[in-house]
Amino acid sequence: MLNWSQKQFNPVAVLRSFAVFCALLILGIIFLKQINSVIMLLFLSFILMVALNPGVNKIQKFFHLPRIMSIVLVYFLFITLLTIATAFLLPPLISQIYQLVKLIDLPIIQNEVATLKFSLAEMTDLMNRYGGSVSVVYKFISSTFSGIFTLFSLLVMSFYLILDRPVLHTKMNWFTDKKAHVELTKTFLDQVEQQLGGWVRGQSILMLVIGVFTYAGLSILNVPYALPLALLAGLMEVVPNLGPTLSAIPAIAIAYLDISPVMGLIVFCFYVIVQQLENNFIVPKILRDNADVNPLVAIVSMMIGFKIYGIMGGLLAVPVYIVLRTAYSQWSQHHRRKLLD
Repeated sequence: MLNWSQKQFNPVAVLRSFAVFCALLILGIIFLKQINSVIMLLFLSFILMVALNPGVNKIQKFFHLPRIMSIVLVYFLFITLLTIATAFLLPPLISQIYQLVKLIDLPIIQNEVATLKFSLAEMTDLMNRYGGSVSVVYKFISSTFSGIFTLFSLLVMSFYLILDRPVLHTKMNWFTDKKAHVELTKTFLDQVEQQLGGWVRGQSILMLVIGVFTYAGLSILNVPYALPLALLAGLMEVVPNLGPTLSAIPAIAIAYLDISPVMGLIVFCFYVIVQQLENNFIVPKILRDNADVNPLVAIVSMMIGFKIYGIMGGLLAVPVYIVLRTAYSQWSQHHRRKLLD
């Protein structure tokens, strides 16, 4: 006679459940792959939310404004600063980058420059000849509309995330009725806002400070192409330790080749001074209260991100790491508390 456990075991039912699980898992992976751009946009909106929300809270508290008005004011300041920076920097940046590319004596690059020069000079003729083409016009309009729609969607999604931020943790009620889970979600969001939001704001300020300082120094030394070199120095700050070193190489090479070996040595000393000031004064001051990300972990995360999802994956690698690290920290603390209770 079969005992109770033997009666309960049904191989057919187990195999059927396993097959259903595998099918649902595969369908879920396919579905996530199809909407990966939406997930990426949502994560970008989340990053913008945690970066701007503290400013919204401060304005709301200081001026006693409704939350929606505080958000509109922060958005207005944010978009105005971006517009002014783009209007002032973009024209000279394009001109200097064009001249810098012409300076590089490589046949492939020179052919591309020549093609670009022809395209710019003959833009009117090209528009007259191909402007009536339905396919060209459609591609131009669709790509432009897609970029504008993506940017608009990013701003709208982050707007509603900021608006709902005080009660965002209560959305966990959709999945569970346990109050402990809702409180855990609130703690998680607070920690992510503090660490990820602080990291984004700190990195933005650090890139701006290094970029401005580098531009001022290169301009005083009369090094050509100071603006793109300063922009490179600012952007490379996202790669800890390695980025500043890599950004110094083209500036030193241009000063050495275009001016003199002595100027190349002076620019080298200038970048060494900048890095010393950054490591000893600027970084501790700006990133003191923000997320502490080990440089090796950041570099490895970015390499993995580049490998999986290209440039966007590399840029979002550290934010993803901070979110996962915070989630694991919250889970482990909650698990230890449960064991102690």
